[in-house]
Amino acid sequence: MEPQDRVKEWPERTNAFYFVKIRSFKDPDLRRKLMEAENEFQKKIEARNKIIEVARAKKEERSNIISELKSLYAENKQYHVVVEVLQNHLGKFRNGNNTMQAQGCSVVEELEQTIKMLSDRIVHECISILEEKRLYTEIKDIEKARSKVIYLSTNRPKLQDTVDGNEDTQDKVKVIDGIRKEQQAIGSKIKVLEDELNVVNADITSIQEDLDAATARKDKAYEPLQELRAKRDVKNATFVQNLTVLNKARDYASRGMVTELQGLHKTQVDEFMAQWRHSKAFREDYEARILSSLNDRQLGRDGRMMTPD
Repeated sequence: MEPQDRVKEWPERTNAFYFVKIRSFKDPDLRRKLMEAENEFQKKIEARNKIIEVARAKKEERSNIISELKSLYAENKQYHVVVEVLQNHLGKFRNGNNTMQAQGCSVVEELEQTIKMLSDRIVHECISILEEKRLYTEIKDIEKARSKVIYLSTNRPKLQDTVDGNEDTQDKVKVIDGIRKEQQAIGSKIKVLEDELNVVNADITSIQEDLDAATARKDKAYEPLQELRAKRDVKNATFVQNLTVLNKARDYASRGMVTELQGLHKTQVDEFMAQWRHSKAFREDYEARILSSLNDRQLGRDGRMMTPD
């Protein structure tokens, strides 16, 4: 083999740079306090979350009651419209006024006439938007009342006779009384639900007070935890800075940036040695950080192998 061939087989030159590694700060007492503060904070969060779940369930219960009340309020209003129309008919019959009967008008027809009258107002009159909304709401209620009258007239022969004007006044009074009883039954349901709603609202108010207190306890438990974390971060500031330098060195090495790596190495080592020479606190802090690593590797404080006793 020729000498020039042997030169080609020689490995490429490698560069080695040794950086100073600053280890993270380890304080068993601080670590214990941090764990205790973390556990206490988590307990306060869990206690608060339980109250939030109770509050959410109560608010859902309140929402269901309000929804049911709205339905009953609407139904009660329909009954009110039906009774009012029937009472108008009854008054006309009692006064001997047979105009409605002669014209063949019924309760349903009167409601339809009322709907038409309100609709004409919306179309032909110059009214405000609020008034228009009110009239639409009223039309909607009357349409529901008309459906109620049709339903009742289908299922109550006496009501049908009343609507057609073929029964005497006494029968008409009985029908109105029957409708009023149903309206009273709805009123009783409304009263029960309103009482339940008041109780639920009181519970929600009490739960909110508990939630406010739990939030205050959580915030108070977070204060010492925040202070301990800040203390730990201050102690680990040099570790974080050193970690940044080492990551940059790895990046330079992976991209073959020898010049940049050499400059970074020189800057880091020079700064470390300057602090080492002039600051006793820095030396003690560095030794305290590295001591656990030395013990794990059975090395003494000076880095030499320890001899067993």
